[in-house]
Amino acid sequence: MKPILIDKALPEQLPHWGILVLESHHSSEFIMEWRTHSFVKIIYVLRGNGTILFNKKRCSFSEGDVISVPPGTRNRIVDGPNAASSLYVCCVARGVLRFDPSLIPQLPCRALPREKHFAHRVSSVVRRMVHTQQVASEMRPISMVTDALKLIKLICERSRETQKIARIAIDYRQRIQQYIDLLPSRFFEETSINAAADHLDIPRRTFTKLFAEITGDTWLQHVRRLAIEHARHRLHETDLPVSSIAFECGFHDLSTFYRQFQRHCGISPGRYRTDFGLQDETR
Repeated sequence: MKPILIDKALPEQLPHWGILVLESHHSSEFIMEWRTHSFVKIIYVLRGNGTILFNKKRCSFSEGDVISVPPGTRNRIVDGPNAASSLYVCCVARGVLRFDPSLIPQLPCRALPREKHFAHRVSSVVRRMVHTQQVASEMRPISMVTDALKLIKLICERSRETQKIARIAIDYRQRIQQYIDLLPSRFFEETSINAAADHLDIPRRTFTKLFAEITGDTWLQHVRRLAIEHARHRLHETDLPVSSIAFECGFHDLSTFYRQFQRHCGISPGRYRTDFGLQDETR
């Protein structure tokens, strides 16, 4: 059976037990006015995509996303072009959560980061609530409240997880930035990207990703660039043998040093010294 498409947002009138689930299937002409409500609203995106607007921010959404809208939050949904959305909208009265005043402040005002297992659990609970709501039964109120609490629990747990991940990411980024700041004076001690990641106690993949985001280079490119810059300085300022400078810069293989120097500078170390080194200054 095809769902009935709507052009305007459905009214959100909660029953006396405080839980309502709406199936909102939008037509291509769907328009939603700004609205503010006194209850918690959890949205599961079944199909389509678009944007949910809040007072001071906006969040894009697409199929499988879960959106949390706390009480008192002005909001409005705008569907994407040619992508009218179908949504499950779960409304939970504040009174249902009165037993724990800390719950509502924990609810984020945004689309939660997508994660397949989390989205599946949310959709399962919401689908069960849709079915329960349609069955006239003495157990309907308590069943709806029970599932609503499960849903709120899932949202709070996911929010805490993402906040923890964000804090860890910030900590990782700070550690890597400090490491990068020290590299010019210790690049010659570096042996491998694995050793660097282990030293900072950061997963290799995370280290690689964040290092590239911060520097614009891979770890090896960055370390070798620092080494070649130092070699250029030493060739210019000293008459040390090229082999000694190569070793000082962390190159244990002279042929590798020559290749890297040629790649970065376009000339050999010997030619560089001839053109820019001490001999040049005595002319």
